[in-house]
Amino acid sequence: MVKNLLRVCIVLFFFGFLIANDATAQIMYSGRDSLAGKNLITDLKKIGGSMINVPGNTFSTNDSAPGIRKQKDPFWKQTIAPAVFLGLSAATWQASGNVRAMRNRYIPDFHSSLDNYTQYAPAVTAFTLNLSGVKGRNRLGRAAINWGASMLIMGGLVNSIKYSSRVMRPDGTSRNSFPSGHTATAFMNATFLHKEYGHVNSLYSILGYSMSTYTGISRSLNNRHWLSDILAGAGIGILSTELGYLIVDSFYKNKGDFFTSFDARKELENPSFLSVKFGQSFYLDGLNSFGKLGLEGALEGAYFFNRKWGIGGELGFMHIPFENEALDISQWEDESTVNPQMDIQSMGFSSLMVGGYYSKFLSSKFIFQSKLLTGIGTGIGGNVDIRAERQENGIPLEVNIPLVEYSVGKAWLVGGGVSLTMMAAPTLGISLYADYKYANPEAKISVSKYYQDEDRLLEQERLSISALSGGLKLVSFF
Repeated sequence: MVKNLLRVCIVLFFFGFLIANDATAQIMYSGRDSLAGKNLITDLKKIGGSMINVPGNTFSTNDSAPGIRKQKDPFWKQTIAPAVFLGLSAATWQASGNVRAMRNRYIPDFHSSLDNYTQYAPAVTAFTLNLSGVKGRNRLGRAAINWGASMLIMGGLVNSIKYSSRVMRPDGTSRNSFPSGHTATAFMNATFLHKEYGHVNSLYSILGYSMSTYTGISRSLNNRHWLSDILAGAGIGILSTELGYLIVDSFYKNKGDFFTSFDARKELENPSFLSVKFGQSFYLDGLNSFGKLGLEGALEGAYFFNRKWGIGGELGFMHIPFENEALDISQWEDESTVNPQMDIQSMGFSSLMVGGYYSKFLSSKFIFQSKLLTGIGTGIGGNVDIRAERQENGIPLEVNIPLVEYSVGKAWLVGGGVSLTMMAAPTLGISLYADYKYANPEAKISVSKYYQDEDRLLEQERLSISALSGGLKLVSFF
């Protein structure tokens, strides 16, 4: 375990230096005052004292004076991302079992302890860069105070909720599942790295949030947390860091030792991007079998020829759960068998789509985008079994009877969507998105292989998949 931690730290250390070689000379952006100029004005204000208020003096303590523009960045904007995560946590409370079902179906034996270390990796990176002389938002002392304040807030929120909500973990070991402490710590540290060095190079932010995302996913794959636990942990982690910086900045009466703002309209010549997205899907075809919310994830990117028009595509996967159907108990001759249900294994659907993209800058920090795509998709089928409970000598047993299996073929896919991106750094943003996809693949229902019938095919028909999905994207512009 210690070796794993050392390996992670060494990789992060050298990754940081590779970025820093190109970033240290570009901390301040073109079109803005240099750090030296801003520090000079600050020093002259201190030295000049009362002379600053002498009529005709070049400098003024009034931020509205010519040449000095006050940066307005209200705190509510910093709460958008955590509010979205907390909202998604509430929305997915009833659907968390779907993620566990995916885990148990595809990788039931997954186990990794790496998330015990990756939760701290972004903070290790930030302090390593600071100690190495890479100039970020703050000097080492103030950065440590910001981190400590954020950690105290996060720890207080997570533990107070954990031991009052008392939600059982998926593995049944204890009642302290909600929210995920590992995920909260990871996103708190990722936001700390982002605020200290995201303006220097967006790759720092991408590195931090990639580590925190891995931590959250790993907690689910390790069967330690529900999806709602992880989303709430992410929201609490980000909010804790924002609150920590708000308190410390209020004490220092500025936003950092070397703070500078940015305008995405000036930073991005064209809004070409790469992104990772994750969200939930709602199926609109009206079939009773599609009664649950599904999940989707995708890698997406686009190249823009100018500030408005581009081409791109996405490689995605949808998880489509089915409703279990209760069976009439009168069909069972054995009265000791209870709660019989038809258990339909969830369907997977992977897709590759390409098409056109449109983009519009709404302000210095917000970008609207839309798309129209087409492509091909293929389904992943499953089994349909009868599950029930039986009492034998007072001991409850689970009965599983194979029935049929289904398969889903390839089909053309059409879709589109819109997104609203909030820029967190000059080339990094977080998006809310809404997409629509439609496909009509051929589905086959056959007798289960368990019975080894020669003529297994029972039915063949088209299966309409009409899905509306929404969620979050982490977007890197280039």
